[in-house]
Amino acid sequence: MRSDKIVIGARRIGEGEPVFIIAEASINHNGSIKRARQLIKAAAATGADAVKFQKRNLEEVYQKKLLDNPNSAEQKYQYLIPLLKEFELPDEAFVELEKYAEELGIIFLVNGWDVKSVGWIEDNLHIPVHKVGSPDMTNDELLEVIAATKKPMIVSTGMSREEEIDHMVLLLQGLGTKFALMHTNNIYPAPFDEINLKFMDRLRKYGLPVGYSGHERGIAVAIAAVARGAVIVERHLTVDRLLEGPDHKASLLPEEFKEMVTSIQQVEKSLGDGQKRFIRIEQMNREQLGKSIVAKTFISDGTVITRDMLMTRSPAKGLSPQRMEEVVGVIAPRDIPAGEALMEDDLTADEILQTFNGHGIPLKWGPVVRLREDFERYMGFEPKVFEFHLSDKDLDEEVPQGKFQQEVVVHAPEYMHRLYLNPATENKEERQIAIKTLQRSIQVAEQLAESFKGPAKLVIHPCGVTLQPATDAAKLLEIFVDTLQQLKTNNVELLPENMPPRPWVFGGEWVGNIFLLDEEIKRFLNQTGHKMCFDTSHAALACNAAGYDLIRMVRELKPYIRHLHVSDASGIGDEGLQIGEGTIDWAKVFRELEGYQYTMVPEIWQGHLHGGKGFLQGMEHLRKYWQ
Repeated sequence: MRSDKIVIGARRIGEGEPVFIIAEASINHNGSIKRARQLIKAAAATGADAVKFQKRNLEEVYQKKLLDNPNSAEQKYQYLIPLLKEFELPDEAFVELEKYAEELGIIFLVNGWDVKSVGWIEDNLHIPVHKVGSPDMTNDELLEVIAATKKPMIVSTGMSREEEIDHMVLLLQGLGTKFALMHTNNIYPAPFDEINLKFMDRLRKYGLPVGYSGHERGIAVAIAAVARGAVIVERHLTVDRLLEGPDHKASLLPEEFKEMVTSIQQVEKSLGDGQKRFIRIEQMNREQLGKSIVAKTFISDGTVITRDMLMTRSPAKGLSPQRMEEVVGVIAPRDIPAGEALMEDDLTADEILQTFNGHGIPLKWGPVVRLREDFERYMGFEPKVFEFHLSDKDLDEEVPQGKFQQEVVVHAPEYMHRLYLNPATENKEERQIAIKTLQRSIQVAEQLAESFKGPAKLVIHPCGVTLQPATDAAKLLEIFVDTLQQLKTNNVELLPENMPPRPWVFGGEWVGNIFLLDEEIKRFLNQTGHKMCFDTSHAALACNAAGYDLIRMVRELKPYIRHLHVSDASGIGDEGLQIGEGTIDWAKVFRELEGYQYTMVPEIWQGHLHGGKGFLQGMEHLRKYWQ
């Protein structure tokens, strides 16, 4: 059952929203305003959304005889009541603390334990939601008073029977109150085998937001609660677990609370939406580790393929082994050497390789090729440019020679042996390798320019990629500037390329820190005098990650673009998609690019396979935007 949502200030709380995290300061200030301020500061530093204190009018909470003589009752009252008297903050302290929390940007909450306290809170503070602790879940009088404020409520359900929860839910729903339920176990600290997180599933039957308020040791259970769907998490916070008081032993220290917040955010990201997706980095790993159907022996053109002619081998660049039965019985459309993978085109003829031509394409387009590839096979498609994407081994290869009418762009290698080339790295040895590799790439570009039309362009990744977000991204950009200044260009135009927020680095999740959005890129280009290679896929991913407008980015950077990489994108990690497979609005992009006179390539991932079919399909998909 999908639950309703409640609104706390500017935050919506419920399924599909970020988990709302409350740091429960309770009475862990021990009556000290200074310590209460420390708790607020610590809560804000951990990344919690709210910090919550408690307020009681003891005469309204306890019977007079208990207050007059706690020793007349059980030992628990002899312990607790004197502490509550000692620890209760004066009214003016809450006003001061609310102002301090506002300065630190954290929501300030106070849990009123009685009708008078709730009235004082409403008259003197500005809290956006009322929290009802487990002891008052059955207190209809208090619930009715809070409901009359018309503010949402968060109600803990510990220390109660299920029929009492039913009663409370019906009461609040009848009063028209928006509220959320919290599963909790009111033992301080709670034993793990008594927590019973699965009861959260029962609470969802009411169709309300469900959260978790914990009193156990450590942070594992709170994280597990988020994985089970908790949309609110509340944990006690203390600055010293050795202090006197009922809650300190079940509280987290600031560093523990911060770790919990970070872990919850990581779990939130990992939950997804339950739909199976095959992301690009997984595809790269699958290609490396998976298998394809390959020819076990030489299969001549026109031969009927039998099972004993086939086997499976890595890499997974061809047909999946699951399609073995589809291949058996097919008449081979070409000579297939032993060990070569069978492709989709071996099952069905694709006419695009026979029908495509570049006539009518207004841009100087062309394919991405390799030095050792037969790039001249594309000549019949009328390309105006070739982009040679170099690998580390290509730097020692002979370059093609001849007289060709196409312009030439060279893409510098991204790896040198097992090292990801990073011209913005703070590691001096790695940067020297990057500089030497880029200088050698410039020489290759210069040699290619002798056989092609006009001066060559060299596309360079600024990189600046780290495992964790860089603490000083501006420094990485300064290092990249220095790297470019050390290069001898030899009449080759250097074009830094905009980066994605989550680059591919031998697979896995890395962080792009520089050259992401237009303001930073424009400052860099104006400072250095360079122009750029604009990658539509990288730009879309960076804009998605930052909540930024891609069309504005295209508009702002158009004057600086001298080469285009065109492919689609989705989310913040799926790059190099075929045109139309992602979320880019191509009509708007090319409206902004109207009048662009320079080169472009369809940089579709694996577009070079099957005779370059992916590149040609990309150009066909784009053709309608140029009509």
